Amino acid sequence: MGPVIFGLFVAFVILGAPIAFAIGGSGTIGLYYSPGGSDLLPIVPQQMFNSLSSFTLLTIPLFIFTGTLMARGGVAHRLMDFAEVTAGRGRGGLGAAIVVSTMFFHGISGSSTADTAAIGRVTLPALREQGYPLPFSTALLAAAGATATLIPPTVDLIIIGVVANISIAGLFAGGIIPAIINGTGLVLTVLYLSHRRGYGRIASKQRFLQLLRAFVVAGPALFMIVILLGGILGGIFTPTEASAVAVAYGLFISMFVYRDLKVRMLPEVLKNSIELTGVVMLIIAMSSVLSYAMTINQVPSQLAAGLQQIASNRVLFLILVQALFFAIGMLMDGVPALIVLMPILTPIAVAHGIKPIHFGILVEANVALGLAMPPVGLCLYAACAVAQLPLERVIRPLLPFIGILIVTLLVITYVEGFSMFLPNLLGLTR
Repeated sequence: MGPVIFGLFVAFVILGAPIAFAIGGSGTIGLYYSPGGSDLLPIVPQQMFNSLSSFTLLTIPLFIFTGTLMARGGVAHRLMDFAEVTAGRGRGGLGAAIVVSTMFFHGISGSSTADTAAIGRVTLPALREQGYPLPFSTALLAAAGATATLIPPTVDLIIIGVVANISIAGLFAGGIIPAIINGTGLVLTVLYLSHRRGYGRIASKQRFLQLLRAFVVAGPALFMIVILLGGILGGIFTPTEASAVAVAYGLFISMFVYRDLKVRMLPEVLKNSIELTGVVMLIIAMSSVLSYAMTINQVPSQLAAGLQQIASNRVLFLILVQALFFAIGMLMDGVPALIVLMPILTPIAVAHGIKPIHFGILVEANVALGLAMPPVGLCLYAACAVAQLPLERVIRPLLPFIGILIVTLLVITYVEGFSMFLPNLLGLTR
């Protein structure tokens, strides 16, 4: 029945069905044709409800709301100014500043597409003024937005923690150093290409007062990162409680400190947050139906047995996992794959001696790569939309960034210490 369910899913996607309905439809049909399927169908609504009835999942709408607030509240502009006066000097400096500011912004918003759109609106005019070609700038923006996904808080890591029963705080801690590795790779790439092609202005002497002013202005936004990560990793509050704190603090600095967010803008912010939350929650609910159908038909145990035969050692297993998620990332968004595959693959990874947190991070690094990959990368589409460029003009300048992210992905995959250093240091492993 497993191949039948997969075939139904592919057929729905080819026919153009929305991904959530392709998942739920293939799961429901597969369930109906299972032994005793007609008696199992009434359980479908219960499965969908149970998949969403989780205190931890409250984190998702709250962080989405925070990200929307920050995108509209002037935070991206202040962070970009700070990154520009610190990292953004000289040839390629502004490009490097985009990577740094995007990672900072993701540490506040938790949304890669929000990062890409917000930072892109602020930076693309300045990049053009300094001689960066628009396709190159768009490709850099997409790659930076994608790699920032490893910076906590992020919805993907919350989903991985929930479905695979891994410590969310541990995943948050584990993603920081791999994100820095990805970001460093992008910065070195943009600096090399910019020096070679002459992008950006020659470095000028930076005044101390400029640095101080930029830090003071960006301080309230940067302090939010300290509150969230310090609170979660220090055990002061749970990730769900942290998301509520983020909403309150985000409202405060957007409305009363930066004053870019007006009361009349709140209905639109709420509407955008509700729409995005609805998309994520619908995918989670529909994926629970597919997971239930596969469990009834013993697909996870069959897949596990097949992987154990093919991948007899840790190195080969990780290659197969990364190849699987890389292929999926080129065809669809990574969230459904995380919900369906992580509960199946995590026990197999543990059997190969791989720490659950490290496994979650290496998979998320692959999902992050998919966000910048054509033809369905969400960050790539967001960058193209902001730049008003067709996708085909961005693919060629995107290739060097994809190449370096593949290299850093392999480093993150096979050097466990990068993912486990902070969780071990903070006692967040399990």
